[in-house]
Amino acid sequence: MDSGCAFRSLDDFSEVIASKDTNVRLEVYNQLESFLKQSHSNLHCTDLNSFCNSIMAWVSSSNFKISINGLTIIQLLIQHMHEKLQNYCIDIIVHIVDRLADSKEQVRAASKNILLFMMTTYTPTYIWDRLNVGFNHKIAKVKEEILELLIESFDKFGASCMHLGKMVTFVVKLLTDHNQFVRDKALLCLIEVYKTVGDRLRNELKKKQLPEEKVKLIFGKFDDVLKHGKMKEATNCLPMPKPGRFSKATFFFLLF
Repeated sequence: MDSGCAFRSLDDFSEVIASKDTNVRLEVYNQLESFLKQSHSNLHCTDLNSFCNSIMAWVSSSNFKISINGLTIIQLLIQHMHEKLQNYCIDIIVHIVDRLADSKEQVRAASKNILLFMMTTYTPTYIWDRLNVGFNHKIAKVKEEILELLIESFDKFGASCMHLGKMVTFVVKLLTDHNQFVRDKALLCLIEVYKTVGDRLRNELKKKQLPEEKVKLIFGKFDDVLKHGKMKEATNCLPMPKPGRFSKATFFFLLF
């Protein structure tokens, strides 16, 4: 790649980001990241679908550096092209969810953080309505990480921003997953969500026709939370910032 090449718009990056050469991808990343961080950059893109597909190929790369670079670029694109990228949310989420099973902790953490960033950019309910694929994923590690993300979402955004009943339905299903780690994480998820929402969760669970022994086990865990004073203060639904108004500190906190 010609290091002296001048990139005047996103269109100028389209051909080079489609390269499958690792060195080319790593080199152009620095230029694309710098371009997107400039407030007056020309974000015109004739074929945004093709552009996003090329970056999604980065996200799916087996090279963890390229995968994280792809996640970073997607986050920058969402930051600056909030409305245009909304049409690509499902495709973006599907690719990111797959990275939750990555062997590198850095990739898993970056994947969860960008999903939280998307919840902040749009709304938590908008993103979670498109995250169903995570609860039904064939890979157990993805389901574990989705449950952890759900806990973080309730902590960060508050119960009033989440569809409690719908979320509980997915978590309850995973209580009988074939994988022990997923079952344990599902129970832990219910306990952690209870700390935030309280007896609203008991009421939702009563609607799910769970076996009596399972209900006793779960409610016993809830009682232990109350007994030991581990309830959390209620979090109000955070106002969603306007597109392009994220502070630099917020952006990098979410990314890393």
